Amino acid sequence: MTATTVLAVLAALIVAGAFGLALWSAMEVRRLQRRQMIQESALMSLKGALSAVCSDELAVDQRQAELERRMRQLAEQQEQLLSRDAEQGPYRHAVRLAAKGASREEIMKSCGVSRGEADLLRSLHGPQNGTPD
Repeated sequence: MTATTVLAVLAALIVAGAFGLALWSAMEVRRLQRRQMIQESALMSLKGALSAVCSDELAVDQRQAELERRMRQLAEQQEQLLSRDAEQGPYRHAVRLAAKGASREEIMKSCGVSRGEADLLRSLHGPQNGTPD
């Protein structure tokens, strides 16, 4: 084998190796491109899911704020009702007792009102406009 033949074979091997390397590189580029497309698609899906979660979280936060506002409002209303009932409760009961003809002592004992208040309630609301005891 002459030097020229060796060089020709060597050149052919180099060309074949370069062609094989180019072919492998092209296939690897296509594989990486497909993988990149899959990852980009997955990333877009995750972005959409994250956007939906953020939107849901905002709606939940708004709903929670509304519920907290409503709870405060109901607590205030309850407090007003309790204080009003505490102020008017004994008198309502005393008026009912007086209307049923209860005695002064019974009204005083049941409702915690004074003698004068019991007499006034009996005179205003008693069945016969207040009969003396």
